[in-house]
Amino acid sequence: MTSSNRKKEIANESLKTQKAREKLQKRLEVIDAQITKEAIDKKASEIQRWIARNASNRVSLKDKSISLFDENQNAADISIKVAKIAEQLQKLSD
Repeated sequence: MTSSNRKKEIANESLKTQKAREKLQKRLEVIDAQITKEAIDKKASEIQRWIARNASNRVSLKDKSISLFDENQNAADISIKVAKIAEQLQKLSD
């Protein structure tokens, strides 16, 4: 039998790992039980109230020009690491 045909054997989990897995599964079950339609509706309502309370702090975007991609018109500064690499490349090409 060749090595490519052999199935890899997986070691059994240790007792400590099994206990940790069970503990995490129980915690996830508790969290999943808390996610209900009512809980989601309540949280959505809380978010809407928070937005309404903080409306005075909002910035009006009607007067501003924004875009998701500015074609590198406002490119970030070159990092120190990149600058050093560019310098090394420049020395090699000279």
